[in-house]
Amino acid sequence: MTLKKLLISSVAAAGLTWLALTSALAHHANSAYDREQSVTVTGTVTRWQFINPHAGLWLEVDDESGNSVEWSAEFQGTLDLYRHFSWNKDTFKPGDTISVTGYPARDGTPNLGARIVVFADGTEVDVRSAPD
Repeated sequence: MTLKKLLISSVAAAGLTWLALTSALAHHANSAYDREQSVTVTGTVTRWQFINPHAGLWLEVDDESGNSVEWSAEFQGTLDLYRHFSWNKDTFKPGDTISVTGYPARDGTPNLGARIVVFADGTEVDVRSAPD
């Protein structure tokens, strides 16, 4: 291999490695959420997406003025939710009333990184820790 080809290959490999690492770190840093704060919302489920890379839940929540606001909650991947909590595509149905506690979005939008879910029957699930 010539010096020129070796240099080009090395630069390309370094660039691809940098791209992969920064993408992975940015994704897993959860930088979109303020981990110094906690928000709890209670509302009616409008949609549940049990898909990867992250499951998502949408709720209609009445704010302090009585206006309806759609909140979304981001969960970890489906494999973890299924393996640790036996959740699946039917865990939440439109019309279910639940509470979700989590980290609020840094940009002020009604989104959160889910930590705790409380079902209508009072069952509480901490989705950030696997059961023993």
